[in-house]
Amino acid sequence: FFFIIYYYLLMFLYLNINIYYNYSMIPIYKPFLEKYKTSAINAIDEEWISNYGKYITLAENELKNIVKCKYVILMNNGTSATSCIYIALKYKYPNLKKIYVPNNVFIAVWNCGLLEYPPNIFELLKINENTLIMDTSEEYIKTLEKNSAIVIVHNLGNIINVARLKRIRPDIILIEDNCEGLFGKYEDNYTGCCKDVLCSSISFYANKTITTGEGGAFLTNDNKIYKHIKQVYSHGMTDERYIHNTLARNYRMTNICAGLLYDQLKDYNTILTMKKTVFDTYHIYLKNLIELNKIKIIVSEENTVKALWMFTIIIPNISFKLFENYMIEKNIQIRPIFYAITKHEHLKKINYNNETLFSKEITNNGIMLPSYPELKELDIKYICLCIQEYLS
Repeated sequence: FFFIIYYYLLMFLYLNINIYYNYSMIPIYKPFLEKYKTSAINAIDEEWISNYGKYITLAENELKNIVKCKYVILMNNGTSATSCIYIALKYKYPNLKKIYVPNNVFIAVWNCGLLEYPPNIFELLKINENTLIMDTSEEYIKTLEKNSAIVIVHNLGNIINVARLKRIRPDIILIEDNCEGLFGKYEDNYTGCCKDVLCSSISFYANKTITTGEGGAFLTNDNKIYKHIKQVYSHGMTDERYIHNTLARNYRMTNICAGLLYDQLKDYNTILTMKKTVFDTYHIYLKNLIELNKIKIIVSEENTVKALWMFTIIIPNISFKLFENYMIEKNIQIRPIFYAITKHEHLKKINYNNETLFSKEITNNGIMLPSYPELKELDIKYICLCIQEYLS
């Protein structure tokens, strides 16, 4: 009886809220830049719009101070930064036998690797279906080959305890794709800057917590790696102008983007607080569905703190496409989780076995919900009521 009353009260509230959203789409993400344009506009006014300008240095130093990393190089996007973690790996350890990469992660980490190495050096890592990150069980990690590297991917903002992995296998080289993990933590250290990793990449894409539209950063505590990538990312320029001594790229960030980054980094705690409120509010309004096992929340590893990127749920026994169509009708954008390598034609030759393939049901049932900092409680309430209605 009480459940029926509760249900009809929810539907009454839903119908009233739905009127408000008849013409208003809730996007999956939108940048929060209202307070953080001053330095970028100043860069334009002063006409320092290329990769030269004071905000490059200011933003690099601010990021170094926040995450406690020795060296930071700002780049034009997160993919460029991810490309550089492979370049650094090849430079420092040219004779590796194997590179392990997780399944069901964003395609950039695979594409960047394949642009630097032959396909036969890569092997697929198992995924934990509760955490949606690589299987980090001690038993499994100890089976990985010697003279190898692991690409750590903090998938969907769920964090891998890198320090623990290094304790289990001190011989394995770790590089870190931190594009979805910025401001997550393992053992009270920010991701991407741990002494146990060779280097890491960050993305400041438009759907990231800190954004410059495009943009990224390369982080390392290794001076030789820093000097090498500092040349590689800027045409291979030496100390003598127009003398270049290595095959290189142009991955430099503009001063305008650095201005946007600098202003946000100066106030990053405010942005993180807003994101935490969004995540906490989802937990409140989805609590009943979670307790009834109607939906599942991805589990965190011990001694880690999630990066508050995209709020992700798993709804068992549904078709993502049908659910997406329903949510679009309700003016709500959602996204699937990332697909297995077997979905991508150019990755089908990567070494894998049945154990490393991810559950198709989980892939089909994983859903990213709107998660931007300015998302209001009323918006979240409406999204959760729509999920309730669909499942009813």
